Amino acid sequence: MPRLVGTMASRGTLYLIPVPLADSVRGFDTELSVLVARITHWIVETPKVARAQLRLLCPDVDLNSLAMDSWSKHGGNDASALLKACIDGNDMGLVSDAGAPGMADPGAEVVAKAHELGITVVPWPGPSSLLLGLMASGLNGQQFSFHGYLPHDAGARKSLVARMDREAAAGSSHWFIETPYRNAKLFAELIQALSPSTRLFVGVNLSAPDEWIACHSVAQWRSTGVPSQIEAKSPAIWGIGR
Repeated sequence: MPRLVGTMASRGTLYLIPVPLADSVRGFDTELSVLVARITHWIVETPKVARAQLRLLCPDVDLNSLAMDSWSKHGGNDASALLKACIDGNDMGLVSDAGAPGMADPGAEVVAKAHELGITVVPWPGPSSLLLGLMASGLNGQQFSFHGYLPHDAGARKSLVARMDREAAAGSSHWFIETPYRNAKLFAELIQALSPSTRLFVGVNLSAPDEWIACHSVAQWRSTGVPSQIEAKSPAIWGIGR
């Protein structure tokens, strides 16, 4: 592991930078482009994806000049080593493959280590599928839970869906994501398992030109069949509530 040097006073800032959810820069501003252009040290999820995302945010960025270290989705990251440039006094950027870092990805462990090491953390505004879904759904945005990916085990998934349905009846909303190729299967499971009066929200390709948003009661969904937008196997955010 690299030797960590530097003092609290000389440490750089860790910027948490959301990147596009799709091939669109809707909602991004010039100030963010300027920030991306001046940061040369990055902590990323997938370097190839990060380069494409940073190019969208700042077309003039010199990708060859950037130092990139990646963190693993599967844990076992040495967060202190990833933050070495910050400890040495350089500003760093943290990005995930899509949307806001720390939301449904393990980037949170890097942020936690930054706080532990006395590094200033600055979150930058930008797209989050969870927040965009909440805004667009009409479901309860003051009392909600985000569950990330639903369990792969059928029994555990069925149990969680039943619990979310019960809690939704009391007023809270519940949010989750799924691997896109399983969207149609999940939709079929949900409209069979949820109560007819429960409202189901689906937001597909949020912020993209082909964005699709719908929120109906389960009873209504049962009469429509699987929408083609769900069958298209695109990234989606799901929510249930009343």
